[in-house]
Amino acid sequence: MGNTVLDFVTNVVMGAEQWEGVVSAFPVDLFVVIELKTGGSAKGGAVSGNCLPTLVALRDAMNAAVTAMNHDPQEYTYAYVTPLITGQHETVGFIYNTRVLTPTGIAVERDSVSNTYLPGRTPLVATFSLVSNPLTTMRFSGIHDPPPSGGAAVRMRPPIDFCRRLINTPSAAVQNTFFLGDFNCQPSDSYVNGNGVTVRPFSNLPNFGTDLPNNSLSSVRRRLDTTQAGQAAYLNAAYDNNIFWPIPQLVVGDEEVADLIGEAKDNTFDPPNDLYPARGRAVLNAFNAVSDHLPVIIEFNVI
Repeated sequence: MGNTVLDFVTNVVMGAEQWEGVVSAFPVDLFVVIELKTGGSAKGGAVSGNCLPTLVALRDAMNAAVTAMNHDPQEYTYAYVTPLITGQHETVGFIYNTRVLTPTGIAVERDSVSNTYLPGRTPLVATFSLVSNPLTTMRFSGIHDPPPSGGAAVRMRPPIDFCRRLINTPSAAVQNTFFLGDFNCQPSDSYVNGNGVTVRPFSNLPNFGTDLPNNSLSSVRRRLDTTQAGQAAYLNAAYDNNIFWPIPQLVVGDEEVADLIGEAKDNTFDPPNDLYPARGRAVLNAFNAVSDHLPVIIEFNVI
């Protein structure tokens, strides 16, 4: 995959206008990397292996992009929060703009009722305060649910039950919390429990909502070739999402999936308007070497 994926990601998060999925032309203030590989399997332990070199490479590329794209370096300078292990060799990366956010904590969250880590990959929560208003804090909880399994009637039970346990995490009770990542389900998914009750993933999180429509396509279905037309040919259900507690201090704006595959395949313009017209096939075929998920973008203003 070489530098293609690194360029690919940093151009999206840095607001390259060529990508239709980019919400704004400005660099991000927070970039969250789900499914980041690490050594070790002790939840809450120190990360090792390729994890930190990957975060360093992304941080450095984002800082270089600030200069290359003629953004004011006094407005954007990036650093990362050193993560902790969340499961079997996984963790979550948080890269933030030091001109806007100050990290105040990192924690692998436990179920506050049972005082145990959530099964599988437990959430990793990074807390920040605003540089402009240190009394305002925000929590970002990186989620990676278990995948669906079993017959049709109970297939969605594992990820839905995981989501329903989020209500027992400390973050669920705090305003300015964002749960984000690979939920392996969407708000409309359900299963029927033994009492005949329809169970949905976020119904016990009444303060939380999302602006991403149900049935948005955000996961890559299979290895691609350039002849596959239409999102349904190469994308899958909306397993990646943000759910957040909207409060008056936050004005939530656009939220959408950046269709990098569609952009890489787009040769309808002459000259092509995608970033990598000469390397489109490499981008398409690199997806399963990195992740089978597309970026989900949310933009909001803090008053």
